[in-house]
Amino acid sequence: MRILYLCNDPGIDVAGKSGAAIHIRSFACALTELGHEVAIVACSLSDCRQTLEEGLHTIIWRAPLSAWNRALAQVLRASNRTIGRTPRRNPDAVRVLHNLTFFKAARCAARQWNPDFIYERYSLWAAAGLRLAKKFSIPLVLEVNAPFAYEQQHYRAGVTCPPLARWVERMIWRKAHLVIPVSESLHSQLRRARVEPERIHVLPNAVDTRLFHTGLDGSLVRQRLNLEGRFVVGFVGTFKRWHGVDLLLSAFRELHRADPSIHLLLVGEGPLRLELEKEVQDAGLTKAVTFTGALAHEDIPQYLAAMDAAVAPYPALDNFYFSPLKLFEYMAAGRAVIASRVGQAAEVVVDGVTGLLFEPGDRADLVRSIARLRDNAALRKELGQKASAACSERTWTHNAAEVVDRVEPLIKRNRSWPQRAPGFGQFAR
Repeated sequence: MRILYLCNDPGIDVAGKSGAAIHIRSFACALTELGHEVAIVACSLSDCRQTLEEGLHTIIWRAPLSAWNRALAQVLRASNRTIGRTPRRNPDAVRVLHNLTFFKAARCAARQWNPDFIYERYSLWAAAGLRLAKKFSIPLVLEVNAPFAYEQQHYRAGVTCPPLARWVERMIWRKAHLVIPVSESLHSQLRRARVEPERIHVLPNAVDTRLFHTGLDGSLVRQRLNLEGRFVVGFVGTFKRWHGVDLLLSAFRELHRADPSIHLLLVGEGPLRLELEKEVQDAGLTKAVTFTGALAHEDIPQYLAAMDAAVAPYPALDNFYFSPLKLFEYMAAGRAVIASRVGQAAEVVVDGVTGLLFEPGDRADLVRSIARLRDNAALRKELGQKASAACSERTWTHNAAEVVDRVEPLIKRNRSWPQRAPGFGQFAR
């Protein structure tokens, strides 16, 4: 099959280190490994296009913000600063208007690529994919990772008009031919938005088991960071409020007072990093805590292998709809996992079998869980082995095959739909 993959989010650099970028690359690569042809249309691409195309075995079209839209973004950010609001890199008006630019690029790609279906990573205000699917009479598969109207309002800088954002979001969800939510919580939200149940297929995030596996060696990382002989507690991800790194650091401070040999390894970047570093410095823990900064995805497995316990300390959120990429990577790498008893984390980790669960936000419970693993090497090994086995089938290739199986009936039905619009033909660069 020929698949046109759309990412109409200017904030996602397809070549970047974010979880979203890793998801896009991993899924696209899995599709090509199954023998399908993939073309990607994306807004942001910091790396050389040819290098990425060769690595993923795909074709990539760029659809960056137009010059006039970038100018509008600067004006709107300046206005927000003037009235004391937190400026967004790409305000709502900019994202809405970018549909015009993105649609032109996607239409050009569709005419040259002749796709069997469109696969789109849903983003706020992104309606170009829906319009394209209608224009060319091909199915639209919509991957939903979050209810972005809610997320932007509650966890980020807010939305210009929340009722309109929710209406547009639900309209896009309902009109997609197949919707792929990454969690049961999102499934429930789609049903409340009146998406037809037969159009929904839950598919949690996955992991590249060739990259993350139990045969990893963390000795070089331990030597380089002077961690030999230490019990290392680790975290991989973004330093944001809803990731709970502040709770992990608080628990670590208590553990370190009783056992100065324990070490905290924090892999990643984010808006809370400066605040966390200051807290570490003020507590006199500079030598006991390592911040690595953002790492290339292919380098993370060696750092995971240097950890004795890997933690996913999510706080108690009213609406936990995430599918934590880090959790699957922890488990596939055979780490002893500690995770909050919340959302999908509590569904994936079987307490005492493939990891340990603690009550979200409960520092004492987290301290007990870490101490339990520190004092029991046999338990760490057993949990890691069972966690890795549990993730053996949770691969991107499996996810890609599931999507193709689900969309095939739509494509067969599409043969009886109206003739495709003129302009299709063999791909030409």
